[in-house]
Amino acid sequence: MPVVSKANGLLAEFAIFPVEPDNQANLVEKAIQNIESVLKQNTGFVSGTVLRSRDGLRVTSYAQWANQDSYVATQPFTDFAVPDVHLFEIFAEEPETSELHLSSGMDGLINFGIFKMKQPENQARFIELFCEALVMVSGQPGLISTHAHRSLDGWRCINFGHWRSLEEYTAMDTNRPFSPLFGEMLDLANNEYQKTLHEVVFTT
Repeated sequence: MPVVSKANGLLAEFAIFPVEPDNQANLVEKAIQNIESVLKQNTGFVSGTVLRSRDGLRVTSYAQWANQDSYVATQPFTDFAVPDVHLFEIFAEEPETSELHLSSGMDGLINFGIFKMKQPENQARFIELFCEALVMVSGQPGLISTHAHRSLDGWRCINFGHWRSLEEYTAMDTNRPFSPLFGEMLDLANNEYQKTLHEVVFTT
């Protein structure tokens, strides 16, 4: 079972694919096949997870690797849009020392807060603000855990949040506790805002 935790010291690839709802199921199968037939065959591969968004517009492959030297990047799939692919490390989590155990059909839903730096040198300051925001969000009703990832190339930060329900996530999102910081965060990065949440459909 994949475990998302800062303590395990693993790196993780996010490969985020946009897709039309009618084609989401086909893309899920492609992502699973890529993990099983390509990524899993490499030394250093630790785990793979595929998630689908409930609105049908995204498929995300989350692959954990032992180190950067063994990492093999996900390549585009024929007949599907090119994914956004980066290698990440976890830099913060709430609650501290929390572990997110991923499995198909698991309780709760996943939210990805995706931030694309306007310049890679913005990432260091963005992370400072992100850590402050995580403390503000911690303890919100329905939030089980949250793990903040930064891409090693400096271009991305993604929050991997585990929520008990869509209703509780929506309540937080309607009255964001981190609003005082959000203006400066958006000066540094573009937020790929997604109201939808995600379901885990495959792990290995």
